[in-house]
Amino acid sequence: MIFAEYDLYHTRFSMSLATVDMCNGGRGRVQSSHVFVLIRRAAYFGRLRKTLFTLHLWRPAHRRPRPRTTVPDRTPEAAVCDAGIFKIRSADRGGSLEIGWLNVQSLRNKTDVINAAITERSLDVLALTETWHTASDDTCLRLATPPGYATVDAARTSRRGGGVAVIFRQQWKAATLPLPVCSTFEVIAVRLTTKTGQFIVVDLYRPGSERLSTQFFDDLSAVLETLVVYSCPVLVGGDFNIPAQLVDDPGVRHLSDLLTSFDMVQHVRGATHRAGNTLDLIVTSSQCQLGNIDVEPPGRFSDHSLVVCQLPCATKPASFC
Repeated sequence: MIFAEYDLYHTRFSMSLATVDMCNGGRGRVQSSHVFVLIRRAAYFGRLRKTLFTLHLWRPAHRRPRPRTTVPDRTPEAAVCDAGIFKIRSADRGGSLEIGWLNVQSLRNKTDVINAAITERSLDVLALTETWHTASDDTCLRLATPPGYATVDAARTSRRGGGVAVIFRQQWKAATLPLPVCSTFEVIAVRLTTKTGQFIVVDLYRPGSERLSTQFFDDLSAVLETLVVYSCPVLVGGDFNIPAQLVDDPGVRHLSDLLTSFDMVQHVRGATHRAGNTLDLIVTSSQCQLGNIDVEPPGRFSDHSLVVCQLPCATKPASFC
């Protein structure tokens, strides 16, 4: 395992290594000379962090992804996600999982349409933001959840509005993951386990009424640093309330730089809000190749679009978090 200490102002880096011999001839050993070469080549912490995250140096050598090569006629179903190996069988599609994201702007009077949308589209997961529910036993959550599905949630209890919830297939095992305390957005992370694999859904809501600040990026960075230890696919999505289509906007540039430093990419293209902005985002490791991303026109449920992505399934044995 690698421990890094850094000083952003003086760009000084130091690193100590703790290596553990693994079975089969110590396959998990990290070569310190290789790590220090990388450190010397890093001009600033962003580049250092991207190097560490791209090469997955915190993992044993045999669990790091192999260098990517060009494969002719490569299909989305053959995509290899964050761990390099991933396999989940969907009840409705043999090749991928359907994962939806929606700012519902109060679930209370929309339970029937949300329930129907999950059923009609055969969604495996639906991550909701701005649910406006007040507790985990709130009636609106129960009514919005179709038979055969379950829900994990985080309600906003301090004031009206907010709230996040993830609805998923009931036969899967679910575990809510611990995250750092964040003051600038609401978030929940759930690890979902099927018979053949795992993946993590992180549902995030940043209120648009609050000014975008450096604290938001500090909070987001802390969350991403927590998630990097998991070797299964991690999908971070929700309503960021940052107009991602404005590539020259300072906030958008800051977000892009932060994601790049973690070797992550944002997948949603096109407007996801009635005003024409791309506010609802889906972020994964750069090695996780999502399938088709469908952005429904806003207005059916709220001012926001229902965004549905496909998480492809590989054909090799599953890699677990």
